[in-house]
Amino acid sequence: MKKGFSLLELIFAIVVIGIIASFAIPKYLDTRDSALVSTLKRDIGTATTSIQSYHLVEGNITKISEAVTLNPTNWTVEDLKITYKEGDTDCAVLEVTKDDTANSLNLTVTPGAGDVCKKLDESGIKTTTYDLY
Repeated sequence: MKKGFSLLELIFAIVVIGIIASFAIPKYLDTRDSALVSTLKRDIGTATTSIQSYHLVEGNITKISEAVTLNPTNWTVEDLKITYKEGDTDCAVLEVTKDDTANSLNLTVTPGAGDVCKKLDESGIKTTTYDLY
């Protein structure tokens, strides 16, 4: 009586594991990207509403961080600008611009920056300008 597996049984097991992995890994990566897109959509909506509300109450905004707090893992927060980067490329940018007549909040989405940016654009988050009153 043999104790152990034959070479054929081991090769068969490796092939089966490889086939399962070829389906599971892309599905896992797609699920991770979809979760990140959902988080970014929620963050953009929250930031937009918070900045508009803060500007309405205060009449001015000097730092976005006074109006909203976002996860620093995903977002880079500067004075009047928050940025999500995919790799080294800006994917989504929310920026408060001020001029003599009015203030505005500009959302810029770059679909060509990567897979997450493309999915963000496909989910309805597009380049938009919001007036700040």
